[in-house]
Amino acid sequence: MSEFFSVVNEFEDLIKQFDFKQPKKLWYSHLVALSKHIEDIFYCYVIARVYKEDGSLQTTLWVGPIDRPDDGLSSLSAHIKVDIGYTQVLDENFFRNCEKKIIRLIEEGALTSLLATSKKELADPSVNNRRHEVYTAYLLPFFRKILAVTDNDVKVLKSKTKCEAVIEKEFSNLEGDMKAFFDKFGLKATKDSIWELCYIYSL
Repeated sequence: MSEFFSVVNEFEDLIKQFDFKQPKKLWYSHLVALSKHIEDIFYCYVIARVYKEDGSLQTTLWVGPIDRPDDGLSSLSAHIKVDIGYTQVLDENFFRNCEKKIIRLIEEGALTSLLATSKKELADPSVNNRRHEVYTAYLLPFFRKILAVTDNDVKVLKSKTKCEAVIEKEFSNLEGDMKAFFDKFGLKATKDSIWELCYIYSL
């Protein structure tokens, strides 16, 4: 286990008072993420990280549709980023101070306005790239299909083994454009990507 994972203790109030979850299976040795369900498929993510090169620290907040909370969020315009803090100086209070800023943003209603922007970007992206097409035309519909066939059973969605079995079965039943895309994407990549979304949803 990474020593950096203990940074999650600096976000205790977000976890206990604001219902942020800890998708630990998606953490990296240098990156810890928290997730908070807002509505439907939309989430708020808090990402804390240490840069291995120089030891600098950074905290960001994101609002957008369900996705793995890491650097890949920047590739979809529907993920709205707020820079919370960055420091190259050793500061034992850095992440706690970042939490304080995030709580102020939440209490002042920032998530509501960010959510509204994210919804508009998902429906009509300002940056209409291949990532948006893949997410909206293939990944999101497949994810919704898995939710439907499992009847939103969080025990199945949280278990990688159980969920991947469902994903594999639905993979074999795909037709048309969906089949063509996911055949090219590959079964393993499909299981990995869709399960990550199911895992976040299950928390």
